[in-house]
Amino acid sequence: MLIVACQVCGEMRILPGTPDADGVARTVWTCPCCGAGQVLQLPVSADARGGELRRIIAGMGFSSAGDILNREEKVEP
Repeated sequence: MLIVACQVCGEMRILPGTPDADGVARTVWTCPCCGAGQVLQLPVSADARGGELRRIIAGMGFSSAGDILNREEKVEP
C-alpha cells in the first residue's frame, strides 16, 4: 500500500504496491481531480508487511466535522 499525493493539486490517494527487491516502490497513476500524470519512485526504508493495521495507520484518522465544531464551541478565548 502506497499513500501518495498529486504534485499539482495535492489530492491524496492510497494505491496498491510493494517495494521491489532493491527496496524501491514504483507506481504510475493519473490524478482523478486535475488529470495530471504521476510517476512515483520511492525508496522504502521499512516494510510494514505482517504488522498490525491499527498500529500502521495510527494517527491518520480524521474527526467528523461535528466533533471539531463541538470542541471549538467549548474553547473560550
